[in-house]
Amino acid sequence: MTIDKKTTGLDNDQLARNIWLAGLGVYRKSLDEAQNLEHKTSSLFDELVEQGREVEEKTRAKVEQNLDKANQEVENRVHDIFYRLSGFRPQQINDLNAKVDRLTDAVEQLAAKQ
Repeated sequence: MTIDKKTTGLDNDQLARNIWLAGLGVYRKSLDEAQNLEHKTSSLFDELVEQGREVEEKTRAKVEQNLDKANQEVENRVHDIFYRLSGFRPQQINDLNAKVDRLTDAVEQLAAKQ
């Protein structure tokens, strides 16, 4: 069996060209995958940012709720201590202040008439 140099040369040239084209194909596929990965990474980052915002909002609401409860509890304790020391409830003090204000207005009106 004899090997024709002309046919073998074409086959080798074609093989070399196919290897070159395969290399270009790998390059192109790598670029496409890198771009796809970049898009997925960006999308994942945006999703994580949104989830972070939700967690922050829920946490902030929870903290504010707990802070309101703590403030109310402290206020109730202060009122209780005030009542024990003075014998007056805060509402009684507020009512007395309102009466004093009305009496002050009445006295000022009477003084203005004279």
